[in-house]
Amino acid sequence: MAKRVTMVAEIVEDLCTGCNKCVLACPTVAISMRPRRSDEPGPGRNVAVLRDDICYNAQNCMELCPDDAIVMRPLDQPFEVGKSTADVSPEAIGQLCMQVGLLPDMLVCVCTDTTAGELAGAVLDGAHTPEDVARRTGARTGCTEICLDPILRLLAAAGHGDAPRNPRNGYQWYGIPGRLMNFVGPDGRVDPELVQAYPHLRLQKDVNAMLFKMDEA
Repeated sequence: MAKRVTMVAEIVEDLCTGCNKCVLACPTVAISMRPRRSDEPGPGRNVAVLRDDICYNAQNCMELCPDDAIVMRPLDQPFEVGKSTADVSPEAIGQLCMQVGLLPDMLVCVCTDTTAGELAGAVLDGAHTPEDVARRTGARTGCTEICLDPILRLLAAAGHGDAPRNPRNGYQWYGIPGRLMNFVGPDGRVDPELVQAYPHLRLQKDVNAMLFKMDEA
């Protein structure tokens, strides 16, 4: 599915103090800072700059700005953003989703109607950070929270779990919650120490079900 963007952020430069909070909060990294020119009125040495082509109306910046220096401006020509999976094989998408216990058609970003398969397609097509995934799919530009866990898990499964944050020290990333699939090896087997520690639980059978091996669940 595609997200239809009808508004973008607009910087009120006369009010911007250059506090940098908007830069740290934008899920698509659409905001940066530049030095304020000597002939520009305003309270800070720096002023925010927006790339409106990758502003997807998340509104984190506006909500976080302590100086009311960001407003949302309606677009004369709205645009859509979304990842087509046509260039990535369904088998590769399915395999990556399976590694993290997701179905490709599972809705994982309810704010933008983005599926796990679309996220996986973006990752397989070259998106190696959560910000890359957000720019390619539109995911994480609603509440910016719920869909981050599957994005981080898909990136880690594809070998991109150690990418540096962009921007550094940004507020965008959170940890991956503890889950059984974190203790499953490439062969689909649960860590033997975990199985031994919890003999009363059907850990391997649960994992088999997550991996859609229903005859072994």
